[in-house]
Amino acid sequence: MKLKVYADRLSQPVRAVIIFCKVNGIDYEEIKVDIANREHLTPEFAEINPMQQLPAIVHGTFKLFESHAILIYLASSFPEVADHW
Repeated sequence: MKLKVYADRLSQPVRAVIIFCKVNGIDYEEIKVDIANREHLTPEFAEINPMQQLPAIVHGTFKLFESHAILIYLASSFPEVADHW
C-alpha cells in the first residue's frame, strides 16, 4: 500500500511532510489539491479530512491530517526512518 499525500506546495506544513518523505526515502504519491481553486472544500476531500485542510495522508484505509500528527506517524510507521526522528 502506497502512501498518498494530499498537498498544495504553497502550504508550508505540506512542504514539511513532503521533505520528510523525500529525506527518509518514503515512497509516496502526491495528490495535488489546489487551495486557490478551493478544491480542499469539496465533499470528496471532506471524506479524507473533515477539517478540509492540508496536508492529509491516506495509508491503506488509515487517514490522518494535521502536519505534526502526520510527521509523528511517518517517523514511527516506516522502518527506513532513522531513530533520531
